Amino acid sequence: MKIAILGTGKVGSALGSRLAATGHHVTYGSRTRAGEPGIAGQREAVASADVVITAIPGTAVLSTLEEIGEEVLGDKIVLDPSAAFTPQMTMAYPGDSVARQLQARFPRARVVKALNTMNVTIMVDPLASLPHATVFVSGDDRAAKTEVTGLLNDLGWSAGDIFDLGGVDTALATEHVAPLFFATVRVLGSPKFNISLSR
Repeated sequence: MKIAILGTGKVGSALGSRLAATGHHVTYGSRTRAGEPGIAGQREAVASADVVITAIPGTAVLSTLEEIGEEVLGDKIVLDPSAAFTPQMTMAYPGDSVARQLQARFPRARVVKALNTMNVTIMVDPLASLPHATVFVSGDDRAAKTEVTGLLNDLGWSAGDIFDLGGVDTALATEHVAPLFFATVRVLGSPKFNISLSR
């Protein structure tokens, strides 16, 4: 599968490396590093991709995709693992989510929210140091969620670890887990944990 990863930071690099290692064709999209090996301009990266991963701050996701353009984004799958915070580390969109805003702004795109309730080390190797892990998935398009589930499998998530919450409106719930996540980090002194569903 051809995957465009917007962002070359820790999240983008980790996801890209793992997905490339499992046979996917990964291109990074960057405003500032286009031309380096494996890195293209954002529009170019998205234009040739089947799946777009928004590995950038949540507050930059909508404006970045608007710059890329609706005609370029088309009906591609958009996997959004982002979190949106103010400079004071409060929720940037209280009562709303990045994923819902994306789906409303780009109705042809097939937005799937996942991987936003954990640290990047858990995203790409969930069971390396944890006995159990859960990744939540939200999105309106069933086929897009099936494709994303395949990518999650490639990242190390088993079928039993993946919990489909339903439509994109449920992304509000997982995006608003962020305060709990950071409070837990402060107590544990480490981000190497997972918010899991026990049933």
